[in-house]
Amino acid sequence: MGIILCIISGIFWAFFDISRKFSLKKVKSTELLIFFSLIQIVFFSIWLFLDFFKVDFHSYILPAGLLVFINIISAFLFLESIKSSQLSLTIPLLSFSPLFSAVFSSIILKENLNIFQYFGIISILVGTMILYAKNFTLVEILRSFSIIKSEKGAIYMLIVSILWSVTPVFDKVCFKYATMNFHGFFQSLVMFILLIIIKRKEIDILIVNYLKNYKLISLTLVIGLGATILQFFSISLTYVTIMESIKRSIGQISSVFLGNLYFKETINPQKVIGILFLCVGISSVLYYNF
Repeated sequence: MGIILCIISGIFWAFFDISRKFSLKKVKSTELLIFFSLIQIVFFSIWLFLDFFKVDFHSYILPAGLLVFINIISAFLFLESIKSSQLSLTIPLLSFSPLFSAVFSSIILKENLNIFQYFGIISILVGTMILYAKNFTLVEILRSFSIIKSEKGAIYMLIVSILWSVTPVFDKVCFKYATMNFHGFFQSLVMFILLIIIKRKEIDILIVNYLKNYKLISLTLVIGLGATILQFFSISLTYVTIMESIKRSIGQISSVFLGNLYFKETINPQKVIGILFLCVGISSVLYYNF
């Protein structure tokens, strides 16, 4: 069941990437984050009202507080990255997050993987390098690192991959001290308050921008909410690294095809070969679970 939820969650995140890129043509990154945190507050408030919740606030506050700041910084950098660069050249860089997740979850959660799963993560990384290469030669594949270094959107996404690799680890730590509904409510509420303080002089513009684009923004928020909730349940049922590997692989494959479908981004041979490496990687990661 955990693997199935991971796959569904990955599909939701892939379409969330598409809808966010469309939305960023209409509103600023901080505005979209405010809208998203607000809909999360509404949802988790209802969940708190209808269901049982508990929290060991003394133990919860430190990891939860750190997580809020990680989420704000990483979300902003992610939106700036996809706004300035192609999806098929930025989303694949998130394949580095399973590698970082393996390190963080091993240290913090004592979740150790077997050799097949580590091979899968390495294959995902190689696939990402091929996707970023200008052509399928060893020189260009190795040169992909210099291409990544020269692009602001790529640098942002690499930072995001590090931050997002530790996010589900902190989520899982928080779940030891608080129920899922309280955790979601606390995260979204604190994020909303901080963002409103930052944008307090532009509240009227915020409202006007939403009313002008409410259909697109509302669709984006609903997809994002579904992705977030599915991820919460996924990491409560399986290893963080497994969830990250599935989510990122689906996101990378989708970025190539959906990027071409919606934004006319090119599909070339090395992107297809890179996808094959990603498929091998995800198969290896799932091997142990089946």
